[in-house]
Amino acid sequence: MKLCQTHYNKFIINEAHKLKHNEVCSHPKHDEYKSQSKNINQKSKQLNLVKVPKRLISVLQLDENAKICSLCRKRTDNDPDYNVLEEYNAPILKKNDDDNILKIGNHTYSFRKDILYNGEELKQFESDYQEIIAQLTVSNEISLSNKIKKMSSILYKNQRLLKQKTIYDPDEFKNILEIADADLIGFFDELYEGTNPANKSEKTNNNNKKKLVSLCYFLASINNKYINGIKVEIGSYLQTSGASATSIDTLANLGLSVTRKTVDRKKKIISDEHEQSVDNYCLQNMEKIFILNIDDYHNIHRRTKPSLLETHNIFHFVTILLNSNSNIPRIPYCSNNILIHNPKGIDPKLIIEKFENHFMNQIGKSYYEQNELWKQFLIKDSYENRVENLNVHNYDGRIQKHQELRSLNNSKLVDFILHPLHSTKDYIESSNILFKVFERLENTEYLDHYVIPIIADWPGQVNIRRAITLRINKEIASGISEQILSLIPLIGPLHISLNSRETLFQTYHFFFEMLYHDLFGDKKVLSQKPKQTVINLILDLTFNGWKNIRDVIIHRFGNSKDAEYRMMIDLLDNSIPLTLDIYAVLFRSGYFEGYLESVVRVWVLFQRLRRHNYNKAPLVFLSDVFYWELNNHPMANTLKNNLPIFNDYFVENFHSSIRSQTVESNSALQIIQKAKIIDAERNNNSFKESFINSRNPIISQDKLNYLEKKVSLFLFSLFDKIYHNIGNTNQINNSKYPSFILPSFEINVDVKVLSLAWNTEHKLANDKFCDAETCLLSNNIDSSNGIVLICGHGFHKECLTLYNGKCNHCFNYLSFGVQKNISALTTRLTTPLKDNEIPLVEEETNDSLDENNDENMQSILERLEQNIDNQFEILYQQWADYKSL
Repeated sequence: MKLCQTHYNKFIINEAHKLKHNEVCSHPKHDEYKSQSKNINQKSKQLNLVKVPKRLISVLQLDENAKICSLCRKRTDNDPDYNVLEEYNAPILKKNDDDNILKIGNHTYSFRKDILYNGEELKQFESDYQEIIAQLTVSNEISLSNKIKKMSSILYKNQRLLKQKTIYDPDEFKNILEIADADLIGFFDELYEGTNPANKSEKTNNNNKKKLVSLCYFLASINNKYINGIKVEIGSYLQTSGASATSIDTLANLGLSVTRKTVDRKKKIISDEHEQSVDNYCLQNMEKIFILNIDDYHNIHRRTKPSLLETHNIFHFVTILLNSNSNIPRIPYCSNNILIHNPKGIDPKLIIEKFENHFMNQIGKSYYEQNELWKQFLIKDSYENRVENLNVHNYDGRIQKHQELRSLNNSKLVDFILHPLHSTKDYIESSNILFKVFERLENTEYLDHYVIPIIADWPGQVNIRRAITLRINKEIASGISEQILSLIPLIGPLHISLNSRETLFQTYHFFFEMLYHDLFGDKKVLSQKPKQTVINLILDLTFNGWKNIRDVIIHRFGNSKDAEYRMMIDLLDNSIPLTLDIYAVLFRSGYFEGYLESVVRVWVLFQRLRRHNYNKAPLVFLSDVFYWELNNHPMANTLKNNLPIFNDYFVENFHSSIRSQTVESNSALQIIQKAKIIDAERNNNSFKESFINSRNPIISQDKLNYLEKKVSLFLFSLFDKIYHNIGNTNQINNSKYPSFILPSFEINVDVKVLSLAWNTEHKLANDKFCDAETCLLSNNIDSSNGIVLICGHGFHKECLTLYNGKCNHCFNYLSFGVQKNISALTTRLTTPLKDNEIPLVEEETNDSLDENNDENMQSILERLEQNIDNQFEILYQQWADYKSL
């Protein structure tokens, strides 16, 4: 049965309403509570009935469905008849809805009960919760001022009590603080977050971390003035950079530096402690090898213009530097009754014998051909190594790549004194400074039984060797200490490389100038003695450009003995790669056999180009090595197995550090102090590493490839001229050193410019091919079965076999050169010492000031954009199609 809406309302809805209206409170004391109410006289209202709370059911003895009014519920909790009963439970106070609303800053957070949250609401609730936690103030958190005090205490202890260096590495700095005091956990991170790292690059963030470290030190120094490590570093750097005393003191007032007096006092302390540090270094390495460098240094910052009181204002210093290696044992003075010094002095017969039996076969080939057989022993060819080799004569320790090689970590400055270094007596006095160190340590046994190799330039080698020769020949009567015999001078490989490159570049300047103009424009000026980096770049580009086209050029010219062609082949395939590799690749790779052969080759180059002094220096080295090998002296194996340590790079690097950290205004005392500070900081110079910009001179690989191909195009054009001028090179006089006209270059040159054959007694003839004294073949013009050696002499293969593969004409020329140079050198070495004697080696004029006229090479390279790949491919194919002569 169904009801209409009217009857439903009448019988169902209204009746239910009447029942609810007629409900009464079931509380036993309802009437009593009501009569006690203040509203008893007011008109009765409908009761607000609710189910009896569970906690009151047993107390009131009511059914669980019974209902009571709010008045009774409240009065029950205050009624002693009920609230003292054992089964009574007091109500849990309910917070107002306002308590569920929490305001923090601009955020309002509402907490709801009895409501299920959906996924999105739950995530938002969790996010809000974490935000609240992050913003709530912890009652026991350390204040910023207390954190600074705690940090200051830690830094003071590290600097003053533990004598530790200032720490600039952000991670290390943070760890030290957090390990020392748990209250500083997160302190540095909090500072870092304030730098807005999310919107900055990684490089910027790393720099900002370093800045925060320095900021922490500055804050600590305000708290405690004795925390001044970073300010001392800044003050010292400012002074060496030429800042005035007023400038330094002004920055000290700003709290960024210490005063000038403090800087001076700090430097004096380091200088005074230097002697003890030298003693400690020697004692630590007494069982190992020592390598010595003695070299002169002059402050090129000073003016050279004469004044009213003096003709110049340049200070001359002597650098005495030791290097050691814990893996190399010391070298005995005498082994199996074989002395380290050859009793014959410099032995020409031994050198000539080695040349004849071994080296003449090798040097008949070009260096490039021989080098191809050594690849497995050498540094790999790569773009990175090539860029490093371009800067091999840049001794700046700030260069980022290969900084470990450029470091002084294993070196020790023995002394840096204001003293000239010109004569043999100057070198003896400088050596005595080292000998006094061993005497001070009461350990002269090292000097009595072991030797110290001294790696030096030519003046250092010839003067030390003269002192040794005079001591051996005249003993006590020479007036020279016996301790001088503990030194064994070796020519510095770096100086061999430097001088060979410069000599080659100056001799063939006419060619390199043409190439330079072709690469960079006719208006570009190439000075006679440009910067070493410019020389290195041009030599490198020339050789690599030549390698690209070598095969097709040689194929076209065949066995041609044309003077211009042979000159260019010797230059491109022999001399240039030799000077590029002798130090940068062979020496630093430690490949002794290749290096030794290259020393022979470079002496041949010096001899032909008549390079004064350096046509003797390699002979001294070769004589010693051949003597040690012949007699199995331990020095031979030490040299073979540890070649790179016998290096003069360390002293040049040290001089570069001094030069970059001193200025014109520095006095001699300040320069000496700075040298000792550089030495003291050789293992810890974190201030400069952190804040001073490192240099990274670099040429992109694309630009190098472009320039190489442009060189190749230039050489294609040049060799085409040479091809059409074959046989037109003529001698124009009959002097001791005749001149020749080079038609392709339109220039007259000294005979030394031509390859070795033209400098020998056996001049090449145009009417025959074979240069054997007695040719075995009837047809001497035919070159099809012949070979042209790198010297320029040609032989039939049968004739060359008769000479055991050696060019006898060049051997005679070189043998005479060996004897002549050693004879002249021996005369110099045996000359007795005199008062006020003229130096054995004249100072060479340094035209390097001209290098300032060279336009910056980097700016020139930046303007290179042309693409010449197609042009190169076309020309290369044309030459490949030419038939051989």
